[in-house]
Amino acid sequence: MFSGIVIAGGKSKRMGKDKRRLLFQGESLLEISVNRLRNIADEIIVVTGEEENLDIRDVRFVLDVEKDRGPMIGLLSGLSRIKNFYAIVTPVDCPLILHEFLNYLKEKAVGYDLTVPRWKRGMEPLIAVYSKNLIPAMNEWIRREKKLAPHLFIQKPNLKVRFIEEDEISNFGSPEVLFLNINTEGDLRKAERLIRGEL
Repeated sequence: MFSGIVIAGGKSKRMGKDKRRLLFQGESLLEISVNRLRNIADEIIVVTGEEENLDIRDVRFVLDVEKDRGPMIGLLSGLSRIKNFYAIVTPVDCPLILHEFLNYLKEKAVGYDLTVPRWKRGMEPLIAVYSKNLIPAMNEWIRREKKLAPHLFIQKPNLKVRFIEEDEISNFGSPEVLFLNINTEGDLRKAERLIRGEL
């Protein structure tokens, strides 16, 4: 009933090199993202911006339907290609998300268009569960809007959204840890220190 989508089409400008291939705890960020979904999704799609060789076992790679328009296009590209009704979405650059938390999102998703974490720093629209019901609304919104920020799409009226609030998130750990993005070498070092219990 659930597919997995990894959003992996970013340019890694702040990092200065391909984040997907960065090693963390002996695995690339892309491998971590894919392996985390293996236990909770029965197919995995990785959405990229360019044709490239990122061969990983039992993973389907799809291209953004439009180039260089951000993660909203990645969401639509993946959602349009899944075989199931729901997709658990994660970005490629959040290695500390727990699969237990993603499983919780999955449990809460049935009956909603979108299930998304929300805490004091805002929503996490790239760590969420999307249903295929959203495809027509996404297509229309992308056609009309210039600024394609996913959190703005989520604020559209008439979407059936289940927010996972901070008290629920905190059952799985600190949101600052779970949702840590690896955008710089400093972020990578911070994640490594967190894993070692040094922070």
